[in-house]
Amino acid sequence: MTADMREASEKETVVVLLALGNPSEAVELENHLNNQFPGIMEIYRAPSGFDAMSLAMNRPRIVLLDQRLPDVMGLDMIDPIRDQIGPDNYLVFLGGSGKSGMRPGMRDEALKRGASAICERPVNVEWLTKMIGQLLFPEIPDHPHLHGLELLDLIQMFNTKRCDRTMRIFANDGRVGSIYMSKGEIAHVEAGGMQGFAAILDLMRWTEGRIVVYDALLSSEKTNEIPTMHLIMDAARIMDEEPMNDAGPDNALDAMEDFELDGTPVPVSSQRSTPPPARMNEYQGGQTSSPEDTLSLPAFDLDLDFD
Repeated sequence: MTADMREASEKETVVVLLALGNPSEAVELENHLNNQFPGIMEIYRAPSGFDAMSLAMNRPRIVLLDQRLPDVMGLDMIDPIRDQIGPDNYLVFLGGSGKSGMRPGMRDEALKRGASAICERPVNVEWLTKMIGQLLFPEIPDHPHLHGLELLDLIQMFNTKRCDRTMRIFANDGRVGSIYMSKGEIAHVEAGGMQGFAAILDLMRWTEGRIVVYDALLSSEKTNEIPTMHLIMDAARIMDEEPMNDAGPDNALDAMEDFELDGTPVPVSSQRSTPPPARMNEYQGGQTSSPEDTLSLPAFDLDLDFD
């Protein structure tokens, strides 16, 4: 049992509904899940569509729904069960006869009606168990993220697409930072009282938080002229050069004080050796502004946080 599973078992039980037409298959799968997730699951078996609807009122976290139940076709049960369990829980649709796979039309229809995943017969129990484990205990990045994408992932993606974006980063400890990208390039960064390169360096050290993305450039300030990929590579290099046995500076400004403006390291710590490239000087420049960077927009509530 993983640490996440142990923590979940101490907090609450996960309700699972097995709406399967074959009773022996349901019993076998129930035993397997209880063995794989001991003490975590409260499993209910629904041998018919009527029973499935009654038990779905408990809002199970995961429903395994057969394509054929004794009294109804499973495809016709997806909509009403989905209405009962809500959009945040999972419905896995089991289909196929064991000799031939599920018809493509049925797969598409099941997904359109609200199935989270498709499992074809013969059921690969190991794969099904792994998928259920990932749904219940997803691997969430330690750093602020948007639906699993971390800050560097988003910067690289928007840089490639050459689009205007604003990323608002909310750390769980209350700090707030912002990255403004114009046509895929970072134009301005702020984190607390820091701006430019110091702010980027600080944001890359943040842990445990969330990111909200706005599909617009929401600042006319310009504190960076360096190509975006060079900027984040230099920040990553500074972080990598911090020794593993040293807690490192408290913030990005302390880290930057370890380097002279001409690129020569200041002997603050004998353990820090390699300075950043000379273009570090340019990150320290004053703020500039140009008319083409100005974008006037009304206030919109565009919170797109999916984590």
